[in-house]
Amino acid sequence: MDGGTGTEAVAAAALVASAIPGSGIVIDPDDGPREPLPQLPLALRSSAVLALQRVLQDGSELLTGWVDSSDAAQWRHEVQRIAEARGPIGHEL
Repeated sequence: MDGGTGTEAVAAAALVASAIPGSGIVIDPDDGPREPLPQLPLALRSSAVLALQRVLQDGSELLTGWVDSSDAAQWRHEVQRIAEARGPIGHEL
C-alpha cells in the first residue's frame, strides 16, 4: 500500500475505532470530523482491520518509509492499538 493511501487507511481506521464505545481510541478534535460520526456498520470495522493489516505488512511504503527506527516502532504500536481496539464485549473493531 502506498504512503498516501496508507495514511488515509490509518486515519479512517482510527475514526472507526474511536466510534467503538469504550475503545480508548480518541481523535484530537482539531484532526477529526467537525460533526459527530453516525453509528458505523460492523462491516466497516472489518474493512478497517484489513486495511491496517496491509499497511503493516512487509513492503508497505508507510512501514518502510521511517528514518528513525524508534519513531517507526512507536507508529507501528499505535497502528496495532487501533487495529486491536475493543469496547465492551461485542464491540470489537
